Amino acid sequence: MQRRLPERPLLPLHSKLTFPEFIMRTVFPRFLLYSILSCTALFFVPSGLGAADPAPKTDDSGWVLPGTNAGTGWHIRLKDARAEAAKQDKPILILFSGPDWSSASKSFESSVLRSKEYTATIRPAVVGLYIQHFAKIAAPEEQVSANQSLRKALSVPAIYPCTVVLASDGKKLLGIIPGALDKKAYLQQISKLTGIRLPDPE
Repeated sequence: MQRRLPERPLLPLHSKLTFPEFIMRTVFPRFLLYSILSCTALFFVPSGLGAADPAPKTDDSGWVLPGTNAGTGWHIRLKDARAEAAKQDKPILILFSGPDWSSASKSFESSVLRSKEYTATIRPAVVGLYIQHFAKIAAPEEQVSANQSLRKALSVPAIYPCTVVLASDGKKLLGIIPGALDKKAYLQQISKLTGIRLPDPE
C-alpha cells in the first residue's frame, strides 16, 4: 500500500497573509522584474542581429561579382583580364580577397581600393582581376575551382588579401604583395612593380 504524502499548503503555515496578498507581495514583484529585464535585453540587442546577409550579385552565368567595397571595373575571369590587358597594353592587378570572412580583406578594400589616390592613379592604369576565396558565400563550383587553380598556379600564399601583378601579356609575374598594407605603402609597391607614376605629395 502506497503512502500518500501530505499536500503542501500554498502558503507557509506561519503566514498570516491571504492568498491575494501573498501573490501581490511575492509572485507579482518577481514577474514584474523578469518582464523589465526581458524588455531591456530586447532593447539593447542590435537590430541586425540574426538577419541574413544580402545575396551577392552575380553575372549572367551565375559567377559571384565583387562587393561594393572593392569598387567597380573588376574582371572575375582570367581570360577576360588577359584580353583587355593585351588590347590596352596594361599590367594585370590580381587581388585575392575574402571579404565575406576576412576582416583584413574587407578593411583593405574600403580604405585602399576605394581611396581617391587609388581610383585616380592606379585603377585607370591597370586591368583589375578580383579573385575571391569563398567561405560563407555559396559560389558556383566552376568559379571556386577556377579561383583555386589560379592561386595554385601563381603560388599565392595563404594570406588575405594578397595582390599579384602580371605583365600585359598575362603571363609574366611582376611581383606579389601579401597582406593588407596601408594605403601609402601599397601605392608605392604597385608603382615600383608597374612603373606607374604617382603624383607628387602635396
